[in-house]
Amino acid sequence: MTLVVAASTTVYAQSSGKLMGTITNSKTGETITGVTVRILGTSRGGSSDVSGKYSIPALPAGKYTVEYIYIGYSTKQVTEVEIKANDLTNLDIVLDNSEGQVLDQVVVTGSFKKESIGALYSQQKNSALISDGISSEQIRRSPDKNTSEALRRVSGTTIQDNKFVIVRGLSDRYNVAMMDGSVLPSTEANRRAFSFDIIPAALIDKITISKTATPDLPADFAGGAVQISTKDIPDRNFISFGLGYGYNSASTFKDFLQTKKNVQNYLGFDDGSSQLAKNFPSRADVDGQLSQKWQRLALKSLPNDFGIQTKSALPSQTYQFSLGRVKQYEDNSRFGALFSVNYRNSQNILPNIERNWFTYDYRDQQYKFSTNLGALANFGYTFGKNKITWKNLYNRTYDNTYTERFGTDGSSSSINKFYAFDLMQKSLFKSTLDGEHVLSDKNDKIKWTASWSNIGNNQPNQTKINYQKHEDYVNDPSVP
Repeated sequence: MTLVVAASTTVYAQSSGKLMGTITNSKTGETITGVTVRILGTSRGGSSDVSGKYSIPALPAGKYTVEYIYIGYSTKQVTEVEIKANDLTNLDIVLDNSEGQVLDQVVVTGSFKKESIGALYSQQKNSALISDGISSEQIRRSPDKNTSEALRRVSGTTIQDNKFVIVRGLSDRYNVAMMDGSVLPSTEANRRAFSFDIIPAALIDKITISKTATPDLPADFAGGAVQISTKDIPDRNFISFGLGYGYNSASTFKDFLQTKKNVQNYLGFDDGSSQLAKNFPSRADVDGQLSQKWQRLALKSLPNDFGIQTKSALPSQTYQFSLGRVKQYEDNSRFGALFSVNYRNSQNILPNIERNWFTYDYRDQQYKFSTNLGALANFGYTFGKNKITWKNLYNRTYDNTYTERFGTDGSSSSINKFYAFDLMQKSLFKSTLDGEHVLSDKNDKIKWTASWSNIGNNQPNQTKINYQKHEDYVNDPSVP
């Protein structure tokens, strides 16, 4: 049984009421740039930017009629639009491209907000390709802590080893991973695969899996293109705090076996004690047959960290802090920034894992200590029919697993006792600069992207110890 308790607090900083939303084409679902937005009865107004978004700040509290005008589309008026003090009113509009028809009164209901489930489904309906996905709203309602867990909820996908995605039955080598419009490099040294468990779910805006090839996607996938979008420019100023605690009946407050831990391990870093000594022989020296003297010196230089401590497994812990700022200028241009830090630690026990093969009968007991630390810093500027964004994501994971295995080896008629110490550290840094520009009144757009990625995968001091005792000597006290 797993119980998750979460709490969050969001503080918005806003001095007056604000109206904003997104304007889209009713047939294609595409955003419309350059739509004139007027607050009737006042001199206030604005226009939609390159992303189809509009924003009219500092509106006094009250009810207004809002008019949307664009050449080639029906003029739409929305009445009874209520603006509240110190609040944001979101009004998404769909325009019909039937010329000459004027709608005097249209009451808009529902929302087409980018992060909503309805927006994601509408995007799929109007898309020329076959796709599926999950929005930030769905992720927020789930207990998923990383992207690989969130991908389990997308139809047609399977997660292998808790990190690699399989789309339509095709293994990870036939899929491609993308983030904010650019391809992610492989996280593995010996295979083409991306480990989705290193990206915190809290930093994701939406995930879309495209299952058919289109000109705007890479051509080297047969299963699917997994496209991850991180959070964009905020709609308003805010500060958000969140925390969560999880209880697992199989692990929490049970005896947890582990190597000695320090503050750095809890933050996702290694203190260096697991690294090889500077004078440790190189791979070439080891392959060249070391003398017994050098073998003894090399073994003595290894860290003596075989000691196991028994602690009480703590509940899983999640902490999140987010800060958003947006500034709108008189010429209707906007600058926004979003900062977010996410931390998670869990201590899980996987008891009685049976490993039954043709000649082996093993039973494993695993103790996994995991830390995930992620940070996001996104900036965006929209002006006229142009939009420039700079998105940065950093994340690192620290997984320390201790395994005890007991069982029989039928091929050698022996009783085995096996102990394994596994430490895996992964890091990801990605910086993306992209732009979007409208070239004509027909909404012809050009998009460009420049990105830089760095992925680290470090597995220091992996230790495995195996003891064997022949079945004939099981009850012989003279044989250890």
